[in-house]
Amino acid sequence: MYRQLLEQHIEVNAQREPSRAPVLLREPEKKEKTTVTLPKIVEHEKKVVEEREDVVEKAGKIIEKPNSQSTSSEKENAGPTDPIAQKIIDETSRLSDRQREILQKTFTSIEQDCVRNGLKIFVRLFAEYPRYKLIWPQFRAIPDSSLMNAVELRRHASVYLKGLGKIIESMRDEEELRKSMSRIALAHIKWNVQRNHVIHMIEPVLEVVKECNGYQLDDETRQAWTVLYQVIANLIEVFRCRALND
Repeated sequence: MYRQLLEQHIEVNAQREPSRAPVLLREPEKKEKTTVTLPKIVEHEKKVVEEREDVVEKAGKIIEKPNSQSTSSEKENAGPTDPIAQKIIDETSRLSDRQREILQKTFTSIEQDCVRNGLKIFVRLFAEYPRYKLIWPQFRAIPDSSLMNAVELRRHASVYLKGLGKIIESMRDEEELRKSMSRIALAHIKWNVQRNHVIHMIEPVLEVVKECNGYQLDDETRQAWTVLYQVIANLIEVFRCRALND
């Protein structure tokens, strides 16, 4: 019933132009009023955000250390000295050439309407896991019945799919793919998005992939998208563990 209530607003809200958002996840605005069910979250939010920013800063050093002084031959002959760098390579290498081709092909129809398709993903995610709404600070004070009318959700839906699009676009450039996935992972650990949160998005995403591709979803396509989200989920944990151990 929750899902039906949210989905009935998609057509109306999808036609509204989303506001531009420069970052994947925005800093919550300070507000006097909060919902009565979240007193602890509100009370400690500033401290939590600061702690997560420290985590991101530490983890970000992993992908912000280019070997600019190394020659091309040295780069080719030298393997990754950082074990985290090797883990990134291992994860992205899980995507076969065929799977990358499938991802690019099936995403084409999805990106034609980022707002509507992004909304569908989040509607289905929140229908199955209502408390996931609390992950995003900009959604916390919005009642469930008003969420689909909220500009914050339309904005995030659009930015979410555009971020996913950056990953898809880099499928043929191994180095750029690793950087794109690492940036996405870093952006998510700031807000304490964990591996299971990403894994739980797989089914909602697959439903949208199917709807946007003639309601066809074979095993090969399902596997390609599943591996992609598993890789993103695993990288989030890689960076989180590295940052917390530094």
